[in-house]
Amino acid sequence: ESEHTRTLQDALGRHPGLERAALFIGPEGGISAEEVAQAQAEHISTATLGPRVLRVETAAIAAVTLAMHIAGEMG
Repeated sequence: ESEHTRTLQDALGRHPGLERAALFIGPEGGISAEEVAQAQAEHISTATLGPRVLRVETAAIAAVTLAMHIAGEMG
C-alpha cells in the first residue's frame, strides 16, 4: 500500500534463479499498514505496479503478465 518505488521487476530481480513466485494482490479497499508489516516480517517483498489504481481483477492479470515478461516467458 505504501510502496511507491520498488517495481515488480525490482522485487523479482532480488531473487536470481527464481523458478516460482506467489503474487498477492491487495483488495480494492487497500492493505492495512499492519498487513504490510506482517508480510514484510515473513520476507515477502512489496512492489508497485505503478501510479494507477487498478481494480483487483485487473491488477491480478497485469501482475501475472508482468511477471511472465520479466521471466522471459512472453516470447
